[in-house]
Amino acid sequence: MKHHKKDSDFTRRDRFEQLHLNYSRRIYNLVLNITKGNSYLAEEITQTVFLRLWENIDSIDENRNLRSYLFRIAKNTLLNHLKHQTIEFIYLNYISDDMQTDNNTQSAVDSSFLNQYILTLVSEMPEMRQKVFRLSRLHYLSNQQISIELGISISTVETHLQLALRFLREELHRRYGL
Repeated sequence: MKHHKKDSDFTRRDRFEQLHLNYSRRIYNLVLNITKGNSYLAEEITQTVFLRLWENIDSIDENRNLRSYLFRIAKNTLLNHLKHQTIEFIYLNYISDDMQTDNNTQSAVDSSFLNQYILTLVSEMPEMRQKVFRLSRLHYLSNQQISIELGISISTVETHLQLALRFLREELHRRYGL
C-alpha cells in the first residue's frame, strides 16, 4: 500500500512539474505586463498561482482548459492584491491622522484607479463637503486657504473634513471590513 502511495505522489509531482514548466513563464509574463514591469509582484503572483495549483491538483479535470484556469487564478490573485493595496493606500493617505503622502506606496498603486475610487466615494458626500475634501486632500490647500476660497469659517472647514474622513472610514468598514 505504501508503494502505491509513493507512485501516486510521484505522478502528482510529475504532473505539477510539467504544468509549472508549461505555464509559469507565461503567467509571470502576463503579470509583469499588467503591472508594467513589477518583477517582484509578478514572481509573487506566479508562486501563489502554483501554490493553489498544488493544493488542488488532484481535483483538476484533465479535460479542463488549464491555461484559462491558471490565468484566471493569476488575474484574481492580482486583482485582490491591488484591491488590498488600494484600500491600504486610501486608509494610510486619506483617513489616518498622518496625511503625509507615501511615494513608495503611491507608485505601487495605479493612481488612476485609486483616484477614481476616491472620487466615487467623495461624490457620495454633500456638495460642500466634497469641495472641502477635494481642496484639502487633492489640491493640498490649507484649512485657511479653503476658508477663504469657499467663504466659510476655518471651523466649518475642519468640521467638513472630520465628517468627510468619518464617512470614508465608515464606507471602507462597511464595504471592506476595515
